Amino acid sequence: METSDTSSTPEASWELDRRDLLRLSAAAGLALGGLGAVEIIREPGSTAAPAADERKVRTVPSMCQMCTTACGIIGHVAGGRLLKVTGNPEDPNSQGAVCAKGVAGPSVLYDPYRLLYPLRRVGERGSGKWRRITWDEAYAEIADRLREIRERGKPEEFAFQQGRNRSADIVARFLNAYGTPSHFNHRALCSSNRRAAIATTIGESDWDLGDFENSQFVLNFGANWAEAHQGHIPVAIRMMRARQKGAKLVTFETRLSNTAALSDEWFCVKPGTDGLIALAMAHVICSEGLWDRKWLDTWSNPPAEKIAEHVSAYTPEFAERESGVPAADIRRIAREFAAAAPRCTTICNRGSQSHRNGYYNDRAITMLNALVGNMGKPGGWCWHPKSAWDKDLLPEPGPVPDKPTAKSVIAEAKDWPLANAFKDKKMKVGQIVYPWIKERRQKISALMTYNADTAWSFPESHLVRSVLADEELIPFHVCIDVMYSETGHLADIILPWATYLERWDIDARPPQGLVDYVGLRQPVVPPRGESKDIREIFPEIARRIGGGMENYFPWKTVESYFEEYFKPIPGGFATMRAKGIWLDPTKRPYYEPHVKRLTPEDLEGAREDPRTGILYKGTDEDGAPKAIGIMVKGVARRGFLTPSRKVEIRSDFIVAKGREANRKIEPLPVYEPIPSHQRKFPDDHFVMTSFKINVHNAHRTMQSKWLQEISHTNPALINRRSAERLGIRDGDWIEVESFRPEDAEVPRGDGSKVGTLQTRVRLTEGVHPLVVAIAHNAGREVGGAYATNGKDQQDNPGFAKIADADLDRLWWEGAISVPQNDLLPVYPDPTVGGQAYHDTVVRIRRIER
Repeated sequence: METSDTSSTPEASWELDRRDLLRLSAAAGLALGGLGAVEIIREPGSTAAPAADERKVRTVPSMCQMCTTACGIIGHVAGGRLLKVTGNPEDPNSQGAVCAKGVAGPSVLYDPYRLLYPLRRVGERGSGKWRRITWDEAYAEIADRLREIRERGKPEEFAFQQGRNRSADIVARFLNAYGTPSHFNHRALCSSNRRAAIATTIGESDWDLGDFENSQFVLNFGANWAEAHQGHIPVAIRMMRARQKGAKLVTFETRLSNTAALSDEWFCVKPGTDGLIALAMAHVICSEGLWDRKWLDTWSNPPAEKIAEHVSAYTPEFAERESGVPAADIRRIAREFAAAAPRCTTICNRGSQSHRNGYYNDRAITMLNALVGNMGKPGGWCWHPKSAWDKDLLPEPGPVPDKPTAKSVIAEAKDWPLANAFKDKKMKVGQIVYPWIKERRQKISALMTYNADTAWSFPESHLVRSVLADEELIPFHVCIDVMYSETGHLADIILPWATYLERWDIDARPPQGLVDYVGLRQPVVPPRGESKDIREIFPEIARRIGGGMENYFPWKTVESYFEEYFKPIPGGFATMRAKGIWLDPTKRPYYEPHVKRLTPEDLEGAREDPRTGILYKGTDEDGAPKAIGIMVKGVARRGFLTPSRKVEIRSDFIVAKGREANRKIEPLPVYEPIPSHQRKFPDDHFVMTSFKINVHNAHRTMQSKWLQEISHTNPALINRRSAERLGIRDGDWIEVESFRPEDAEVPRGDGSKVGTLQTRVRLTEGVHPLVVAIAHNAGREVGGAYATNGKDQQDNPGFAKIADADLDRLWWEGAISVPQNDLLPVYPDPTVGGQAYHDTVVRIRRIER
């Protein structure tokens, strides 16, 4: 990468290598224990003695964002430097724990290759030639471009592509004030199939929260909670406590993950057969009368005998032929699971839902819990309606802009009937954004990417790069990020984003303890260089665009905005700054909300549908009668928040949504074999799956030199027996060629070639014989020396060459690091649109290098 401005110099005073930080951390530990003073590392060449206040360690509570779990953390700071990160015991989810990613936060904060100044490209897109500009120049150009689009009456032509967004309030405020509906997220590349399955079944939530700590039996379908689950540390804490108390854990997974290794039993299953295993267990539970018949007949739609009739075809023998799990084990485990009820639960995630049949897989798994009557009970399968903080208690400060009236073809994703079917639960089909822009289904005049390295992390990432490089398809591209990346490399303007250790947020995650809470992310240290957060960037752009947008940003500072936000909390903003977390002490765990009795006040003016027992009162926002509960054996109860007010194992709602899109959706959970997996594979054909290494998340962690030192390579994992058939030995070089599915129901399902890469092999017994497994946390081409293992990447845009002694210490330089995403086809589940990460058919051949 080149820069036309070499007048700036690297911030040597901010560079901190691992040895320095270890010295600081050790010293901080002594000071915190009252055993000694903090050693302050001065700037090179400085002879000044440290000031007294520089020796004092202060602690600042905040929230991590090195992964999606958003654990509460405490920054230990002295002399304006972050010494170390520890967990915040006030956080009810993580309870003071922090993982390697969280500990490594300082290595990103003080990375010498960080983006610290606004940049404007001076060459062709992708040439790596940049000019450092002022913030005023950046604001002026961005505002001028966006104002022209808005005043032209085409707000939808401004598209916003987000990655992991923990600032949802300010993002929505800016986009809604502008009037664009072209807000693209990555939910389909994360968890949409699973979310839709849960929303279908219980209505009020799209996220399950097994009460793991109090459970006696956990069935795990491909959820790698010990490494990469979205609840990671909070889930792992509770799982291990349950294990210490004797809870049994059974895992079904194609690979021997760390979670599988921690289990009592691990079954190595064929990809995409998780739902069939669950259906076979349902067959056993129903046919042997192991179900909770009373609970089902009260709360299930349909009643028990209809469920039994439906699952009768899914015998354990059928499941054995398809999945490889012995029928005898399926029967035994189903009986053990039912015997532990109600203190039993399932857990699943990308291992089960990131398939072409992922929605049905997770519906079948969810149904197991209903069969044994554990839903909402202590130790059972639970949930909470608040996936973040309680917005009734803490509403966003006004004035709040209305939602856009313009339409976005891409955001609506009508080809997938359940993508946006559930109220307030948008499952946008992110992987089709760039193919559809290329096909000109929607005109895009300006694109803003925010914490979203789509050019590296999306399926068919080579296609993403080609679209981003095309100025006819995307005339103007602004990238907001902490690090230079493949996506930033193809931008027109790069805005340096503040790290999570330098900025403000209101945040929370689904509460594992079943009591919602709220957290504050606050700056642990001031932002480096000229980096800014979007909470500063968006209000300024809005003011410059004008046209009324500025009215929605009346606060002079970010702090004054949060002063307003946290007024309802006892002690307000000051309490949040001091503790970092607030949990209402009067709230109790969210057990069995469906059995809550309605009060006389609730029932005043209500009417009952004599056919269904559903109670209605008033109308909803669409003018339809509003359900408030259901009569159960003469008692008015709240019920579930589904159309029937019951657990919907059968859903007529999804059938109707499918009919609207001319797509058939089965009302009950079914097993749909993956079309591309049904033929007999030649010996050199495999199913490629992906996984996350426990110390990596995405492009943020890959740039951390500490985390790269722990894990920096992603060879292809192949079963020894499969490799022997091809004459492949451990460490051999192979070529992996991938193909689109042969499937008429998915985009470009023509079996054509997607891509090819060369890598090395690691042989193992811990992977299915049909599978080649490759971690997707590697394979960078730009973005800094640590992520790319290349000293040629030591030039940072906007800087001169950086003197980094650690570049001579990268003992892993040259290790295998390949971009698996280049091989993955755009492959959405036809119902919801979730990406089928684990279904790609590949051909492997040994090569000489």
